[in-house]
Amino acid sequence: MKKILYAFGFTLLAGLASLSASEPFNNIQGFYGERAAGLGGAFTALSDDPSGAYYNPAGMAFAHNDGFSLSASNFKNVKRSYINIDTPGQMYNQTHQGFDPNFVGILKNFDKWKFGFSIVNTYNYAYDRADQVNYPLVSPSINQTRNYVKEKYSQLLVGPSFAYLITDRLSIGATLYYMNDTKEISRTQFQQYSNLSYVMRSYVDNRQTTGLMPILGIQYQPHQKVSLGMSMRKIFVTGGNRLYNEVYTDSTRSAGTSAVDFLEGTQSGFSSIEAGVVTQKPKLVSSIPQTTEIRWGAAFFPTSRFLASFDVIYTSGYRTNRSQDEISRSGNKFTYTLNDTEVRELTRVSTINYAAGMEYYLMDTFSVLAGVFTNEPNTKPISWTESAVDLYLQNLYNNQLSASSGENSLVYKYPRSGTNTRNEYSRNRGLSLGFSWVNAKSSISLTFIREVGSGNSRIDPSSLSQSFEYSAHSVYIMVSSRN
Repeated sequence: MKKILYAFGFTLLAGLASLSASEPFNNIQGFYGERAAGLGGAFTALSDDPSGAYYNPAGMAFAHNDGFSLSASNFKNVKRSYINIDTPGQMYNQTHQGFDPNFVGILKNFDKWKFGFSIVNTYNYAYDRADQVNYPLVSPSINQTRNYVKEKYSQLLVGPSFAYLITDRLSIGATLYYMNDTKEISRTQFQQYSNLSYVMRSYVDNRQTTGLMPILGIQYQPHQKVSLGMSMRKIFVTGGNRLYNEVYTDSTRSAGTSAVDFLEGTQSGFSSIEAGVVTQKPKLVSSIPQTTEIRWGAAFFPTSRFLASFDVIYTSGYRTNRSQDEISRSGNKFTYTLNDTEVRELTRVSTINYAAGMEYYLMDTFSVLAGVFTNEPNTKPISWTESAVDLYLQNLYNNQLSASSGENSLVYKYPRSGTNTRNEYSRNRGLSLGFSWVNAKSSISLTFIREVGSGNSRIDPSSLSQSFEYSAHSVYIMVSSRN
């Protein structure tokens, strides 16, 4: 009975601890550059400064300044709220605050050629939490549960760019980014029961992925007051490594080989010893989704003081399959377990997002920028009905079929929606407001971003889905210089 209670309590609290604002449940992670942030990301048909290397490198060909440099920093405050977890009124909040340089770029002019180099800190999130729950209503036999969590996620892009002005109205460009994506997690959970027995689980999960992200772009100005742009990028994973190590102890177990469970694995192999059973598990994933993104943009310049821009951003879905079967041995007994082949932590759903912005110069040296944008989820919708059906089948069939012959067994496990790591669905909307001071040699900009969203999540496989709310505030500070 205690094992059942522990499993119930742990899936809830470990699920809570595993949530991270850096997990890419939405494709828009931030904005990079002086004007792009103020325009809500609607920059594909402009891109005429060093940040064009990220949005549309062809736009750099229309930059008017030589020796252009740009540095941008971002302060971000994120709050994610999971509402009515197991009992009405019970809420779990996760917050993040951080200040990081998120873009540094330079641009050099050689007649019709423009060359640039940029560093983009796509995201950088860090968490350090200590959670304690005493006498939870959902599990009366549990006295207390303590969680200690440290998490860090980051992605860095570094690389050169070029743009070429084919005619006075047409340009092409390209960027080649080297990508480094990392995840570092360490967690410890202690759970004590009413009979004073306890269980403890501790693990680390570290991943590093390297790759390339080429970006190709084209920009065309059919009229003096109109600009059109398009860019395409794709992630190519070139390498990676991952290490997972877990230890689980149970005070009620007798001393011996079954007293402690060990799980350890890498991208090359994964095995465990749990309650005396040795299991060969599926290899760990050291990759990230290799998605493709296409941006279309249009900009309109009705006067010398005003411009309007509009972007459509399509991000492809991604899915990969491989064998995830398990082989277990306990003495002379062998069990072969068939699992679903979809690697669900890499699964992404395609999205289409929109951004629109405007810029108006109140005076020759001061402008105001504003924008709106969408940030659709790249996960499948999560419904209460689906979670109810999933729990019913889990309780009725234990989510598996099995057949035995002598000491050998064959087990088939149905894929469960409750154990899907892609367990958050939020449709976000955002607003931007920026102010820019400009002179012949330099400029400084200050931009505010507000993003909110709502939807559903299912962070506990043993419970129904719950409502979810997202809220984020960002402040971008950007400084540039020109020759």
